[in-house]
Amino acid sequence: MIGQSLGHYRIEAKLGEGGTGLVYRAFDTHLDRPVAIKILRADVTTNPERKRRFVQEAKAASALNHPNIIHIYDISSSGDTDFIAMEFVAGKTLHQLIGKNGLPLRETLKYSIQIADALACAHSAGIVHRDLKPANIIVGEDGRVKLLDFGLAKLTDRTVDAAGDSEADTATMIAREDVQTEEGVIVGTVAYMSPEQAEGKKVDARSDIFSLGSVLYEMVTGRRPFEGANKISTLSAILHEEPPPLAEVASDLPAELGKIIWRCLRKNPERRAQHAGDIKLALEELTEDSASGKLSHASQAASQAAPEEQHALMRKLFGSPADRPYRLWKILHINMFLRCALLVYLAWRFKNVTSGTWSLLLFFSIVFCSTIQSIIAAVLLLAEAMGTEFLLGETRKFAPWLRVFGLGNSALAMIMAVWIAEGHTILAALIAFVGIAIGITALTIKPAMDRAAIYASNR
Repeated sequence: MIGQSLGHYRIEAKLGEGGTGLVYRAFDTHLDRPVAIKILRADVTTNPERKRRFVQEAKAASALNHPNIIHIYDISSSGDTDFIAMEFVAGKTLHQLIGKNGLPLRETLKYSIQIADALACAHSAGIVHRDLKPANIIVGEDGRVKLLDFGLAKLTDRTVDAAGDSEADTATMIAREDVQTEEGVIVGTVAYMSPEQAEGKKVDARSDIFSLGSVLYEMVTGRRPFEGANKISTLSAILHEEPPPLAEVASDLPAELGKIIWRCLRKNPERRAQHAGDIKLALEELTEDSASGKLSHASQAASQAAPEEQHALMRKLFGSPADRPYRLWKILHINMFLRCALLVYLAWRFKNVTSGTWSLLLFFSIVFCSTIQSIIAAVLLLAEAMGTEFLLGETRKFAPWLRVFGLGNSALAMIMAVWIAEGHTILAALIAFVGIAIGITALTIKPAMDRAAIYASNR
């Protein structure tokens, strides 16, 4: 599509891809401004339901006039291509901004207030988003948040004012039969669904508030509140489990923020926060208290006794239960590096007490395998700085090589140990011990830690 034109829109670059279409940056040749163009994918044009949602997204978003909701300029088609022209925002999605440790408190409050305000506007117009998640929230270069993707939005049951108030008029811009989903059908993104949405029940504005709580939790911790090895286990967690307490995942957060998040994440909609505007107000008050220095990060631990302080110290040293698998994974790779260095030293001692070509060959083979193992371990330790997806890809790429060189080191160490077992028993035992440890780590412990800390994690 790049370089082609759709009507008076000239496609310039691809921005992303969603469930129903692809998004491009384009230029409006009529008004001389950049726009974002969402194009319905060719493989779903034959699906009436998905095409209906594509049109619904444009109508739902265009029914709302709010600075934190993306502006829709046009919905049209060119030939066989259906597309939506919308406001172009130069920035990054919240998903891209959230690191493994979450966002700073100041940024979290700044963005979440705008998100809550956008939801309050949509809810007041009788529109429930139903797919609120970090990937559907973009933060512009000026710090302004924009709520995207109303493809799953629906109207709630509302009483239309007989006098014809503006909110009722806005809501009627979308035909009710076009946006409601039958009870029993699950739509949305699993990790951010409310319990009632996960069960396929009818949802209202309080479902978006639950999703807002999930987004808030991820913003401050870097982790999703409900996570499982697959979609089924994630749904089960949403329905039956509570997320790890904030004090364990991010102990330096103010207790007031934790209370706001728990009000959003209550399973029972009746006990959950009822209005997004209330959440916005609570976040604004928290921001004011934070700016005035009234908040104390020790408020969560003020009433705890000395044993609890010891637990806090242990968390600082070894990490929270939620982060522990990854911390242990890092320690494992550091130990792998140290064991390789020790094995090279022992191989040098072996070379000094033996002679011959085979002795030198064993020594340099150990040096080679240990060097490669150490380099790979260092690469994986540094890969995290490039992002979670990069770390996952590098782990998958190098895991087999770590196993090969680890087993190679182990076999070479056993050969050296047998060689000098009679004359140098202690040295032989040390070489054998280090070699066995490296082999067991490469064959069993390393794959298990990869599964626990990398593959099965939503870090």
